[in-house]
Amino acid sequence: MTEVTGAAVRTEGYGAPAGTADWVVFFSGTPWPGGAHRQHALARQLATAYRVVFVDPPGHRIRSRASIRPVERRIWRAVLPTVAPFGRHLPPANAANRRVAVASLRRWLDREAGTVRLVWLDEDLAAPCAVLLDTAAVVYDAADLDWTFTRRWNRNHLRRSLTRAVAAADLVLASSTALPARMPAGRRAPVVLPNACDPEHFTPHGPTASRPGGTPGPVIGYCGAVDTRAFDGELIAAVARSRPEWTFLLIGPSTRTGRAALAGLTNVRLAGPVPYAELPGMLRACDVTVIPYRIGGLVDYVHPKKCYEYLALGKPVVATPLPALRGLAGVVRLAAGPDAFADGIAAALAEASIPAQVARRRAVARANSWTARGEQLRTLLAEVAR
Repeated sequence: MTEVTGAAVRTEGYGAPAGTADWVVFFSGTPWPGGAHRQHALARQLATAYRVVFVDPPGHRIRSRASIRPVERRIWRAVLPTVAPFGRHLPPANAANRRVAVASLRRWLDREAGTVRLVWLDEDLAAPCAVLLDTAAVVYDAADLDWTFTRRWNRNHLRRSLTRAVAAADLVLASSTALPARMPAGRRAPVVLPNACDPEHFTPHGPTASRPGGTPGPVIGYCGAVDTRAFDGELIAAVARSRPEWTFLLIGPSTRTGRAALAGLTNVRLAGPVPYAELPGMLRACDVTVIPYRIGGLVDYVHPKKCYEYLALGKPVVATPLPALRGLAGVVRLAAGPDAFADGIAAALAEASIPAQVARRRAVARANSWTARGEQLRTLLAEVAR
């Protein structure tokens, strides 16, 4: 492990990597632990051609020491100093944190062979890092619109950061077809690189969790946050009331306001968060899977990767008509409103186990794997290099 304290650089354990491969410095808005998000999947794809330093976002507390250590083949995780709290809310604090973080990272990189070929930004607030590191190219990946995740009084700060990140980029990626229209103009139009899945992790064959409470009737599964930003609790509550013989298994973290609409419904089970390794087994116990997201709000631009994970398991999918999912209308049932959503689930139950339908869903998932996205990404980066 490499640790940096002040101006001193100390190497322990694995030490620094040998070789001459070029580096990608990947500034992420999501920390490395967990490893199941778009950021982690794309970092792994980049690691097939580069050495990757995956930089966690600044912490909420002051931290004087930097830690850079290998976490996977050709991937190092960097946790860099934080000199001022509240960088997400205070522009001067964010600027100071980024300067100090990049300085400590440069001291480490200066000792290594190879050059920084690419700076990758998926956190808007990391935009200052693009000009602090000497690099051949900058990529900005819009996984989400970060300003939609904060309170109103902080949105201008994050929107300005988004504009700077887009302006700094030689290549702008968007995770959804609905995102480019909501992004500021840059030097080049955004390229849509949709979310994807790992079909080998979400395979139909493997351990299956027990059905909730020994439920004899159909189990309708959902994985993700149970909140009020994206999840439509009122929709699920209405369908659950109209179909008491169905059990709704909701897997993931929940908020008090997200749970409020579901209160008193005995056929709605909140499983809470589960480890990524156990998620396929939980979903295998479901007969139909759903994406009950709100339409018309701040976040209906999303392209949920859970859609492909459900399909990889061979499960039928019923979703609200998110703009990014309309292209999948032939394999995903899109339905708006409680009556149509319930009808969609009933129709999906009727064809849940038909072998040809299961094979078709799996084929769509394989075509939308992270490996396939990696091939697209490497082609795009070659074009940028040219």
